[in-house]
Amino acid sequence: MTMIPASANGTEENIQMENIDNWRFPGEFEDQDAVWIGWLTKEYISGYYTDDVFLEIVNELQENVHTIICVPNDDQKKHVEEVLNGNNVPMNNISFYEQKFTMLYWRDFGPIFVVNDKGEKRINDFNFNCWGYFPVSDTQSLMMERIDRDAAKYLGVESVMTRITSEGGDREFNGKGTMLVTEACEFQRNPNVAREEIESEFKRLFGVSNIIWLKKGSVEDDPYDSGSLPGPGGVGIAYRSASANNHMDEYCRFVSPDTILLAEVSVEEAAKDPIAAENRRRMEDNYEILKNSVDQDGNPFKIVRMPIPDMIYFTANPTDEAYFGLSTFYRSYDGTTFPVGDPVNIVPAQSYCNFLITNNLVLGQKYYMENIGMPDSLKEKDRIAEETLKSLFPDRKVVMVNTIPINFGGGGIHCSTQQEPKAKTE
Repeated sequence: MTMIPASANGTEENIQMENIDNWRFPGEFEDQDAVWIGWLTKEYISGYYTDDVFLEIVNELQENVHTIICVPNDDQKKHVEEVLNGNNVPMNNISFYEQKFTMLYWRDFGPIFVVNDKGEKRINDFNFNCWGYFPVSDTQSLMMERIDRDAAKYLGVESVMTRITSEGGDREFNGKGTMLVTEACEFQRNPNVAREEIESEFKRLFGVSNIIWLKKGSVEDDPYDSGSLPGPGGVGIAYRSASANNHMDEYCRFVSPDTILLAEVSVEEAAKDPIAAENRRRMEDNYEILKNSVDQDGNPFKIVRMPIPDMIYFTANPTDEAYFGLSTFYRSYDGTTFPVGDPVNIVPAQSYCNFLITNNLVLGQKYYMENIGMPDSLKEKDRIAEETLKSLFPDRKVVMVNTIPINFGGGGIHCSTQQEPKAKTE
């Protein structure tokens, strides 16, 4: 059974007709008109507040790009305004968009902008099934799925529908015609659709001619409800607090039209830890694919490597929101049983690749905190991640943000934001 609409049967003729005005998804490193950010006030784990992270992000964004803060209702808008005003954040480059939603990660269900050579914009409207955890017919899925269409109506631009289920966090573009996606993600979302059909839709919607398929993301980004992880020091077990389920922006990014940043695990790390060993195997598989791939013009890529953060552990208690999700949806695929009523070790969704590129600014993620038992190796990796971003973006300000409070929800800075590109005429 195909999920492709009749108006997009995957033929080259139809693809060319759809892209007669040269619609494309610009590279994130290109000029932007705005950044959209979903701001929900959450405390997934007691004492870790999402407001603290979003305050820092918005304060940096508003100095460089128009910032559209997405809130689910007027009460949340008033709360966010109080937080910003209480911390003396200028409001002249900030606006609000009110739309009912319950999850933070606007890159995945929010507006996906493409532009053409006439200076126009439109929004691609994908199906959404809550990262593969719920059916597309679920109430939550339906609520979030319509957000892109509603945003298009709000902006007065066209929306183009597809029946493909896909999230923005699994799609990377160089802006010139090449796209990266993850097999483990796209095929899980679309089990009854052939690779060729998915590619035809991506070509139709994004104007790409060259699609590169990587295999899997990191172990930490596997489905959060599908099994446990080793506990601290390899003793006992731990659980993912949540995950996006194999998203590209957790492990691999375009940083320019010809340069790709890919996560890496060293041989030494892999020898000490089974999770690190599996991550190394996955990332080296992806590296081999990229090393043997070319761009839309037949040229090889420059590949830069980025560390994967050390796994850090937190305690989730039965009163915590993160605990509720695990106790409700965890499935014992690996033979473990979730100990309902008892505290558990959880691991947030960490990644140095989940950074946001915008006008004159790169917002990266860091994790080390003093006095709570984090390893010095994590502090060193934070430093390497910052220096790597600075070397890749010498003309932009690089700011590292401790994102653990939003990582508990399964994503980070890149997941929580979506750039609106500047449309230019040729």
